[in-house]
Amino acid sequence: MRIRIVVAAVAGIVTAALAVLSHRGAAFGRRLPGGIVINNVAAYDVMTRLLLGPLYRSIASDVAAVAIPEARVLDVGCGSGTLATRLARDHGLDVTGVDLDPVMVERATANAFRKDETGRRPSFVVGDVAALPFPDDSFDLVVSTLSMHHWDDPAAGLADIARVLRPGGRALVWDFGRGMVPFHGHMPDPAQRMHGAPIRVVSVQPWRWPWRFTLADRIELAP
Repeated sequence: MRIRIVVAAVAGIVTAALAVLSHRGAAFGRRLPGGIVINNVAAYDVMTRLLLGPLYRSIASDVAAVAIPEARVLDVGCGSGTLATRLARDHGLDVTGVDLDPVMVERATANAFRKDETGRRPSFVVGDVAALPFPDDSFDLVVSTLSMHHWDDPAAGLADIARVLRPGGRALVWDFGRGMVPFHGHMPDPAQRMHGAPIRVVSVQPWRWPWRFTLADRIELAP
């Protein structure tokens, strides 16, 4: 039984990945003002659930451990809402997700308000990380997972993240580490993308993925 479950999961992952890659002439994403967004939102959502579920569970636990009581959290590049929904539902945090793609925001909202979802729910808005639609000092914690490499101007995005952070706030960014990454090619050191941003790096550590893969870094920043 366990073997059949594993085989089904792998088949689902492969199918979703192929759907994402085959959409619009095998292009993984398309460019909008502000960055790159995913072409096939539905396939991306399925792939995220099947492949990245354990990753988002571990990240959600880490974020919840860092967050102060009653923290207001912003999830930048929230995608289909997997992390934001976990933070709100499982950890009771006040979470807002923002994404550049209106279609992705619609998908995230639908996921958060499915009938089988219970507990606290996040909210989602459309926005560019370099021009976040929030006043200064709005959030205690800003998180971003596997999104920064899609931003047009990471330094500008990090500057606006610093703007919306309250005094004493923190940002936690997970992004691909340096090296070859499936579907992305060779990735630079994510710290290089932060050059020139008015926010300091507090720590950088490799983040272990499921099955002992370490493809991402966890970067903590403070204004």
